[in-house]
Amino acid sequence: MEVFGRKKRKIQQMSVMYLVVIGILIVTQCQARYPGVSSLSSEIIKEIDTASKSESMVKRLLSMKSEVEKIRTSNQINERPVIGIFSQPYNETNDYIMASYVKFVESAGARVVPIIWRDSDEKVLNLVPKLNGALFPGGATALKNEDGSLTEHARKIEIVLNKIKELNDQGIYYPILSICMGFQEISQSEAPYRDTVELYKFDANDVANNITLRYSIVDSKLFNQMPQHLINALQNENITYNHHHDGIYPSIWDKYPALGGGYHLLGTSYDEKGVEYVAFIENKKYPIWGLQFHPEKNIFTWKTDMKVPHSQVSIEFSQFLANFFVKESKKNFNRFDSEEEIFDNMIEHFPVDLPQLKRQDVYLFADSG
Repeated sequence: MEVFGRKKRKIQQMSVMYLVVIGILIVTQCQARYPGVSSLSSEIIKEIDTASKSESMVKRLLSMKSEVEKIRTSNQINERPVIGIFSQPYNETNDYIMASYVKFVESAGARVVPIIWRDSDEKVLNLVPKLNGALFPGGATALKNEDGSLTEHARKIEIVLNKIKELNDQGIYYPILSICMGFQEISQSEAPYRDTVELYKFDANDVANNITLRYSIVDSKLFNQMPQHLINALQNENITYNHHHDGIYPSIWDKYPALGGGYHLLGTSYDEKGVEYVAFIENKKYPIWGLQFHPEKNIFTWKTDMKVPHSQVSIEFSQFLANFFVKESKKNFNRFDSEEEIFDNMIEHFPVDLPQLKRQDVYLFADSG
């Protein structure tokens, strides 16, 4: 009987060790596939090293299964994101999207579907919930009518903005990156429109500037992920390219609670006459960022008569912003009904025009109406 008891205990110990080894292998696999599990795996491994080889330790390992699964699920990402880029008027009947915005997004690993502003509200709002992020680009389209009301283009931006905020409120993480005019459109939609954006008040047309930070870096989601050498360059070197005469005074942020209360003013810049303007914003509640400058041009615009900075650090900064935005979009799991539907909507179906005078290629969209 004693021999039998020893054999029984030995079998139990071997079973425990077997389960421990399996547990270690499972944790190691989770650690390799899902970075967020690292802290939990360390706890488990420590438990294995310090605990006695007993059934209680095995029970603890098994009790952690649900925690591992929760972390595994939370670290899943959408590796096939689709970004919607808003078009703007090209002429009386056609729209366009500057190709540099498309390249900017694609360079970070996303596909692009155009959001055509001339399409009906219904068509636009049916498209938005199928996308994983939206980019509102710069341009030269009027934002206000003479009576101060929104132009049709700005109104369409507003309904898309509101729809995306609504989706975020429903728990669907949905980022927006707005650049130059797109940033101005968001700002005037969030506040009373009449005096938010000042027209022809800034001498920042074809200049490279630095940015004066106006908000704590540690409290900004974007700056928390930015390497320190890029933060230093952003403050001390002229690496942001600006091409605007309209803009927003920092005082506007204090004037309207929807702006000052809803957005962090991350940074400002100064134009050629020393006039300060808002350069960088981040929404406090939603994954929405606004830039007065053009990060897409550092990498993809090569006109010799434009003062676009192409230093290594300016390119790294632009690449960081593209990667950051697409990384945020990968947290969104919206999808089209099929790959065929994505294919039918992709921007590659539309012609590219490369005018000799402008030497900046654009995607063109004919008025379907």
